[in-house]
Amino acid sequence: MKNRNRTSTSSSPTEKKPYKSIFKEGYVTPANYITELVFQKRNEAFNSGRCPESFWTDPKYTGPYKGQVIQAGRLLKKYKAGWIIKAISCKEAKYIHKLQDKKLLPIIEKFEKLDKDLTFEKSEAIISKPIKAFGIGRNKLEGLWVN
Repeated sequence: MKNRNRTSTSSSPTEKKPYKSIFKEGYVTPANYITELVFQKRNEAFNSGRCPESFWTDPKYTGPYKGQVIQAGRLLKKYKAGWIIKAISCKEAKYIHKLQDKKLLPIIEKFEKLDKDLTFEKSEAIISKPIKAFGIGRNKLEGLWVN
């Protein structure tokens, strides 16, 4: 049986691994990136400094890291990664250090609503442009048809 490294990184962004890792070289999945953001916030809040590179292999962090990755996956099934990242990074989530925190969901939904409103406004702006009429006057191709 192959020993698969589930937190592997790639050297360039791909569809499955679009985010640059905070704690190691390469790119990671959205769930891993969100989890790295959470652990970065935890360390800043508790003055424990920067997490060591590949900190999730340390027995102290393995369990909590896996739990946060699983919760990030659950959130990603319902919300876009960008909304979750904005919610974790905003000032309202300053004291949220776990993805399981109930206070995080309304913040994510706020960013979802803002994004949908902006998208709606953009689509309205495109639709509301006046259509230029062309072909005003005589048809220039009129004399080309031979019967």
